[in-house]
Amino acid sequence: MVSKQQRIVCFLIILISVWLLVFLTTASISAKQQQQDPFSTQQLLPHQTAILSQQSEASTNISPAPILKDSDLEVELVTEGLKSPTSMAFIGNQGDMLILEKSGEVILFVSENKSKITLLNFTVNDQTERGLLGVAVINNNNDNNMSALHTTAIPALSNNQIITTRENSTNDSTTTTTTTSSSPSTFVFFYLTEASKEDRSHVLGNRIYRFEWNDTDKSLSNGTLILDLPVLPGENHNGGKIIADPENRVIYAVIGDLNRRGMLQNFKNGSLPDDTSVIVRINPDGSPAQGNPFLDVSRTDGNYMNLSKYYAYGIRNSFGLAIDPVTGILWDTENGFNDFDEINIVRPGFNSGWTRVMGPIGRSNITSENDLVNFLDSSSYADPVFSWGSAQGVTDIEFYDSDKLGDDYTNNIFVGDANNGDLYYFEVDEDRSGLRFGQSGLSDDLIANNERQRAEVIFGTGFPSSITDIETGPDGYLYVLTFHPTQGSISRVVPQE
Repeated sequence: MVSKQQRIVCFLIILISVWLLVFLTTASISAKQQQQDPFSTQQLLPHQTAILSQQSEASTNISPAPILKDSDLEVELVTEGLKSPTSMAFIGNQGDMLILEKSGEVILFVSENKSKITLLNFTVNDQTERGLLGVAVINNNNDNNMSALHTTAIPALSNNQIITTRENSTNDSTTTTTTTSSSPSTFVFFYLTEASKEDRSHVLGNRIYRFEWNDTDKSLSNGTLILDLPVLPGENHNGGKIIADPENRVIYAVIGDLNRRGMLQNFKNGSLPDDTSVIVRINPDGSPAQGNPFLDVSRTDGNYMNLSKYYAYGIRNSFGLAIDPVTGILWDTENGFNDFDEINIVRPGFNSGWTRVMGPIGRSNITSENDLVNFLDSSSYADPVFSWGSAQGVTDIEFYDSDKLGDDYTNNIFVGDANNGDLYYFEVDEDRSGLRFGQSGLSDDLIANNERQRAEVIFGTGFPSSITDIETGPDGYLYVLTFHPTQGSISRVVPQE
């Protein structure tokens, strides 16, 4: 027979046990919520720096520094507070940089005192992927042939005249005044989605302008429209990356498909070539460069006149062009829809395959290259040298042309992405015709099919937002530009102290 006292003790023991169980369960749930809550401070720091900075004037960027796979290297901040920066280029002899903001501003970053000066402000439409997108620099230090430079892109002007940009223009396009040009020491090229000054929703075109750089007073002048590319229907897939080939004195620029469906997107019965889905290769005056692969085709058939300035086609969209410093061959990155972002070697006449192919042709629904558009046998398809099985929003590609980070990295490739803020690294094989992988899974099919394989090519993680540009600096270090509405930044990879 259990006594009354014993029943009370048993009841108290049960009550205490239940209380302890509830307390521990609640604490566990709370801890898990703190780890998983997408609005916790830990989650906000990488992606919402702007919101945090607005909460306190004294706040600083306390985001964790990016983590590099190579423990002998580290990332240091160069500058921040940029508004949606898209591209950068080194200029002059002091390590200064031109930085583009998507809304149209061209900023000079002065290396000596870390100051930022606005040089130009283009009128652009910056909706979705439009805006001020690309910049390239060509030095004209050795040149007698520059006296032959003419502005064929502006037929109303005589050959020795150029147009000058004025920020207080009121016309739809850039106001122009004619001046006589002598040979400048440096040209700077900009790719932008130009808009009407009265109404930025009125889009004029994707355009490439050439300016002259004065290194003495650090100024840009004599803006000349050299190439007028389409912009509709858009609003995405404008491409916008441009690079200079200083050895051959030409410019490469890429534009995406603008959501069009014609011959350049591999529809055999589609519309004629219309300057979409292509990489153009042009002289500094905008004319087709000598040696372009379709020059003969354009002369033979009047329907294909546009082909004269093309170097490659069949490109969905791209944010990355680079020239191999060893071979002089062009490489690019390309963005898939849901699958197969790519790295390609772009030889003359390259057909990248869109819309029929993304990734290796063996993974597509076509059986041979004969299903693609071929312009009088002057073009050819090639599989990517590497693909991401699922699209990561890959952006710029850079051959690291220095030995300051160690010989192992010299003349090999870095690539950025927009979706993760990750920096990838690839080793070029011995004959410079592909990439070399130590892991059997990647070397078998050249595809990162899962997160484990993607991790094998990641060099750095935790960059504060999308990576939009990568450059080898004149100091030999690797510079990385990240995109954010108010807290865009430039960092550089350097050896550990």
